[in-house]
Amino acid sequence: MCCKFTNTVEETLAKFPDHPFWNFSLEVYMSHGVGPACLELQTRHQLDVNILLYCMWAGASGRGALTGSQMASVDAAVKEWHQDVVRALRAVRVRMKTGVGNAPDDLTEALRQRIQKIEIDCEHVEQLILANTVDLAANGAKTNTERLEDAVSNISSYFATFGEVSGADRRSLALILKVAFRDLEADQVEAAAGAM
Repeated sequence: MCCKFTNTVEETLAKFPDHPFWNFSLEVYMSHGVGPACLELQTRHQLDVNILLYCMWAGASGRGALTGSQMASVDAAVKEWHQDVVRALRAVRVRMKTGVGNAPDDLTEALRQRIQKIEIDCEHVEQLILANTVDLAANGAKTNTERLEDAVSNISSYFATFGEVSGADRRSLALILKVAFRDLEADQVEAAAGAM
């Protein structure tokens, strides 16, 4: 019964469509230092890292700068999913890290790792929602400098809801942007991040 149930569950897991936003996010997030920088921003502002990555991707892919109403649509489209699913799973996973009651540590850790995988899948769903929220066509004629300007504009628009961008925020954002815009000089990317 247990093996049959396990096979049935594995067969019914969602197969995610390939999407350039998810591929971009993985490449950027998995780069040295980016994960911790994103988590620092998340902790400082309770921001949604998926929206932050979307802001960068929209610019980097030539899709342009988001208007205020488009940014509001992006935020609204995933707010409930992020709060009720992604953050809820994250809270359970983090709580389990230090052990819960008399639950055996080895089983708790195994379950915690499974929850982390599900949490990542839920973030994948969120990114697909984000990618389909606003109809943005890529403009292949944009230069890398224009794409950087659009990404910074998008990030600035998103950060407007959190108040002033601190020096620590700028350093974290510059690190992430340098990965997203590897083809540009680091000084140029840092200057753009510093202007936020």
